[in-house]
Amino acid sequence: MNETMAYSNQNHEATKGITAKQNGQYEIPNEKTVTKTGLDILYTSRIDRGITDEDVEKKISSLKHLLEKDPKAADLKWSLFVAASNTYRYDSCLKPFPPMYIKNECKDIEALRRAIESVPPLPVICKELSENSVYENYGETIELLYWVLLRLRDPYVKSVERECYNSILRKVPLEVPVAAPNLIFQVTSAKQSAAEEKWKSSAKGNSTFYAYHGSRLENFHSIVHYGLQQNMCKRSQFGKGIYLSSELGVSLPYSPVGYGWGGSLLGSEISCIALCELINHPNIKRGDSKHDAQNTLNDSIAGRIPNKYFVVTNSDLVRIRYLLVYTQDLHTTSTTDSTGLLAWFKQHKLLTFVLGYVVLLASVGLTQNKQVEKYYRLFIQKAGFE
Repeated sequence: MNETMAYSNQNHEATKGITAKQNGQYEIPNEKTVTKTGLDILYTSRIDRGITDEDVEKKISSLKHLLEKDPKAADLKWSLFVAASNTYRYDSCLKPFPPMYIKNECKDIEALRRAIESVPPLPVICKELSENSVYENYGETIELLYWVLLRLRDPYVKSVERECYNSILRKVPLEVPVAAPNLIFQVTSAKQSAAEEKWKSSAKGNSTFYAYHGSRLENFHSIVHYGLQQNMCKRSQFGKGIYLSSELGVSLPYSPVGYGWGGSLLGSEISCIALCELINHPNIKRGDSKHDAQNTLNDSIAGRIPNKYFVVTNSDLVRIRYLLVYTQDLHTTSTTDSTGLLAWFKQHKLLTFVLGYVVLLASVGLTQNKQVEKYYRLFIQKAGFE
């Protein structure tokens, strides 16, 4: 967690020559510098990398179109990538890993993190993509964003209109009221997706149902691209498998708030829940079944699976359909909270805590002082409270 926060603080400054004004808008300096990563495979010239002007123009045009069409979905996908990059478990969480940061089969995570720190907020880079010299100034950023947002297009993440939220949440009727997500994103597969075709083939002749899966934020980059994998699950007390629930409130504790990206439109602190579609198959164990073969796994330590739980022992039976996102602070252009004492306290939480603790200790010490107590009683008498 300490490592993640260290990188997140650097991310929040939104470096690469971009300074924030007090009104929350960003200013692009006239003289721009390119951050060097030191990677031999990231050459300083387009010719060395075999990239033509036509290739660059296509990448810039495609990236600009995506950022304008669905900025929140692009922001979420990038935030999940950043969260996976900044965790100490990046070797398992950051899959797929950007190939341009792999040299001699070694992942240069430090160079990748430096590159991430230099990425400005996506609305800023979207505006800059209209400039003629954007690739010279932001070449590495463009290559990385293009890989994350466009190369990794299967599955495709897109924003859901707010008026559709209720119909999506009704796919799993809740018995216990719980806070609704701030945002919902649909996860759709490409037309020729092998995994989706395999799932459809398995679903023939079977009904399907929906359930929730909670996980830490840094896990969702790989979850979105590879699906929920049974072999990646740790053994639990009810047996090894993918755990889901018919109650959103049951899954929420498994998705604690995590730090995504400091420059995010969604806010830097978010949590994510997957709403999945499952095939009604014997390999899905369920707590609401009365049959031991369906409510108990062979390697279970605690006995039968609890009610409202499902345990999937075959990854091919489950597909992610939606991502439910809970945000702590959506970024806006409002300046109400951007200045003043309250904003200072929010930006210096640790120092605020230490100051509060010092004040508390001082208060306790003063109450034990006889001289202070004497003047306090004298004040009470003069004020007529006694």
